[in-house]
Amino acid sequence: MNRGLKNIFLFMLLFSVSAYAQVDDPVLLTVDGKDIKRSEFEYAFNKNNSNLVDGKQTAEEYLPMYIDFKLKVAEAEALGFDTLSSLREEYKRDRAQMAESYLMAPGFIENEAYMVYAKDSATIGKDGFLRLSHIIFMARQKDDVKAVELAKARIDSVYTMLKAGKSFEETAALFGIPAHSLEPFEIVRGQAYPEFEAVAYSLADGEFSEPFESPAGFHVVKRISSRPFGSFEEYKPAIINMLEQQNIREAARMAKGKDLAALFGGNMTPQAALAREDSLLETKYPEFGNLMREYRDGLLFFAVSTSEVWDKAAKDIEGLEKFFKKNKKRYKFDSPRFRGAVITANTEETLKEIKSLIAGKNAGEYKDAIDAGFPKDSMRNIRVEIGVFAIGDNAWVDKLVFSQGEGGKLRKGFTAVDVEGVVIEKPETYTDVKGLVANDYQKYLEDKWVKSLRKKYKVKVNKEVLKTVNNH
Repeated sequence: MNRGLKNIFLFMLLFSVSAYAQVDDPVLLTVDGKDIKRSEFEYAFNKNNSNLVDGKQTAEEYLPMYIDFKLKVAEAEALGFDTLSSLREEYKRDRAQMAESYLMAPGFIENEAYMVYAKDSATIGKDGFLRLSHIIFMARQKDDVKAVELAKARIDSVYTMLKAGKSFEETAALFGIPAHSLEPFEIVRGQAYPEFEAVAYSLADGEFSEPFESPAGFHVVKRISSRPFGSFEEYKPAIINMLEQQNIREAARMAKGKDLAALFGGNMTPQAALAREDSLLETKYPEFGNLMREYRDGLLFFAVSTSEVWDKAAKDIEGLEKFFKKNKKRYKFDSPRFRGAVITANTEETLKEIKSLIAGKNAGEYKDAIDAGFPKDSMRNIRVEIGVFAIGDNAWVDKLVFSQGEGGKLRKGFTAVDVEGVVIEKPETYTDVKGLVANDYQKYLEDKWVKSLRKKYKVKVNKEVLKTVNNH
């Protein structure tokens, strides 16, 4: 085939693949003019379904939730969240981490780990690890003759006692050897003096040796146990951790870069080849493209939801109060509550001083009153817990307010405890049921926001394509 025909053939092949992909992956949904293909929806739908505990959803059931998500992403883009440097940097940093495995030579790190294992196995595997304890009297060649003779005589005496049935610990104690000197240790071939290893490896588990000499002195060694060198899978995590300390990941990247440079041609450097491959990951690997699109959309979703709903629900005190008043009938207590403070202090005088500061005030004013009227350097002498308490929430409230139980335990140095506040039969302000109101208010804002987004942005669903989800 001549070069011209070859180029035409390749063009036709590429065109046919592209055309096939377009037909095989039709547009399922359009949000604000942006097409969302079936494969993208399937990725999100299947991933969401795999995380469900209570049964599975159908594609039709999942679609409204997915549309709401995409509407929020569209709003985030309209508000410019996608241009924020903080989000861009976060995306860039996390993408680099997620792309790492695609930009390293496959199996490179594991192969290097196995080479380390094979080398260690050849050295250690035959004899394995020995767990030992020993008694030693230090005596080096430069020591005078009398010191060496004394060390040898003492080790001979140790051996005699051991042969007579005394334990290692008993014998060592008689010679003034501290217990920590007998703590077991583990060796492998090549870690100790040859004289020491020769004796240690000749023993059976549980056996102690005759006295022997090494360059360090005179020994009696006890072999406690032995174990063989383990499998590669057993040591692999530790070996890989060691290799990572030696920058093995960069070596794996360079190996990948060299392979890519040879593939791309054109005298490209490994670094340039890696950069090119990095730029192609989303299109070359659909699973990576889906992951990064999902991650980007997730960043935008959280940013805009925080701004438009979550922060508002948490900080809009006026809105929370209005919502509570409007929906007051929704919130009830199944039993009375105590709204106030539990005060513990180091003395009765300190306790009375705190109570006088907050008397006649509502619970929301307690903290400011205490901060204003009590010296900061004395705050360590008191502890004030402010809230709305049901029976069972606080042992001191149970005893002092509801006459139940024996109370709690006072912290060390604290001698006095009392309460200040009122008993309420039903919620009077949103703070009495703050958690419930905040959750309901957030849902209210969310629903209101989504309704406005559905009016703002045009959504078009291809119902025929929806029927083919996971069925094509």
